[in-house]
Amino acid sequence: MDGNDMFSLALELASWFAFGACVVVAVIAVIVHVTSGTWRSTNGVVDDDGAAIRWFIDGGEHSGHAELSREQRDWLNGRTEVEIFYRDGRPGTFRFEHPHSHVRALWYTALGLLVLGVAASVAQLFVMAP
Repeated sequence: MDGNDMFSLALELASWFAFGACVVVAVIAVIVHVTSGTWRSTNGVVDDDGAAIRWFIDGGEHSGHAELSREQRDWLNGRTEVEIFYRDGRPGTFRFEHPHSHVRALWYTALGLLVLGVAASVAQLFVMAP
């Protein structure tokens, strides 16, 4: 087995690994996305004493309310209104940052692995060419 054959074998193994890992990460991304539920964006208003936050949904017909932790109050840094993300069907559940950012990171990882697999496959074709 010469150097080209060894390099071709290494590229084939890399492509199989990348494609397999891409599928695994994509399946994990789908599972995490489905299990995290539906989150919607709205404006949250901090109570006068700064201990709780309230928000209105469905054109003001329904409202949500949650107590703020010490870390959340520190994060607000005196702001009285902030964009929040609340979860449908779970009153009192909210976040300050978009809840699906970790899913986006998983999708980007899967895409990177797919690109790596395609690149290894194309490189293998050039190594095997006479």
